[in-house]
Amino acid sequence: MASAEIASTMQLLAVDADTPKTSKAASDAPVRGTQSVRRALQLLRCVAKYNDEGVKLAQLVRDEGLDRITTYRLMTCLVEEQFVDRDGEQLYRLGPQAVLLGSLLPQPTPLLRRFVPVLKRIGRIGGDTVFLMMRQGDLVYCAHREEGSSPIKILTTSIGQRRLIGSGTGGTAVRGFMDKAEIAGTFARNAAAYTEKGIDEEMLQSMSTAVREQGCALVFDSFGEVGVAGFGMAFRMGEHGMGAISIATLTARFGFERQHKMRQMFETELRGLGLGA
Repeated sequence: MASAEIASTMQLLAVDADTPKTSKAASDAPVRGTQSVRRALQLLRCVAKYNDEGVKLAQLVRDEGLDRITTYRLMTCLVEEQFVDRDGEQLYRLGPQAVLLGSLLPQPTPLLRRFVPVLKRIGRIGGDTVFLMMRQGDLVYCAHREEGSSPIKILTTSIGQRRLIGSGTGGTAVRGFMDKAEIAGTFARNAAAYTEKGIDEEMLQSMSTAVREQGCALVFDSFGEVGVAGFGMAFRMGEHGMGAISIATLTARFGFERQHKMRQMFETELRGLGLGA
C-alpha cells in the first residue's frame, strides 16, 4: 500500500474509532475477484438504504459483517469511482455516478416494460388507480402509476414519490416479507417519522402479521386517507428485490365480493409474470 493510502487509512480509522475491532489476519486478507465485486455491491445497497441521512463506516461494518479494513478499501474505491460520496463528517451517500447510471436506463426501463401492461389491464378491468411500488431500503417508491377507467380517480401517490415502508398500501404489502427483527430495525431508524404519522412499532408488527396471514394488504381509511381503501400484493424479484402492486379505491365500493375479485386478478397477473405462487 502506498504511503499516502496508508496515511489516509489511518486518518479514517481514527475518525471511526467506534468501529468494532478485527484481527490483523482478517484485516489484511485480500478481497479478490467476484467476491470483491459482490461485497462492493452489498455496500452500495447498504449506502442506498441510509442515503437520506448518510451512513458511517462503523455502521456499514456492523450491517454487512465485513472487517473494517476491507470495508474501508472497498468504500474508498467506490468513492474514487464516484459511485459513493463521503462528506466532511465521514458520512457516505450515493455519488454522482450511481445517479448517472440510473438516468441512462432505457425508456421505458425493463422494469416498466414488464409491469406496465399488467397495470394497464388491472386499471382497465377494475377501474381503479394502480401503483407499482418498489422497495428502496426503509422506503418504497412509486415506479409507475396507471389511472383506471373509473371517472373517480384516487391519486394517493405520484410517480417518483417515496414513502416509509408501512405508511401506504404497497409498503404495507412489502412488510409481509420482513421478519420481526427487520421491522423493529426499520422502526428504530425512523421512529420520529413513524410517530408523526401515528404509527408505532406494535402497529407495524401487527399489520405485518396480518399481511403474512392473508397473503395481501387490505387497508381501510388509514394513513390519513379517510374514505379511501387500498389493496396490495407484494412480490420478490431475485435475491434482494421487493415490490408490490396496489390499488387505491373508494371504501364505499370495496366490499367483500370486489376484494375477492381483485385478489384473484392480482394473483393471476403476478403468476403470469412468474412472480406469483
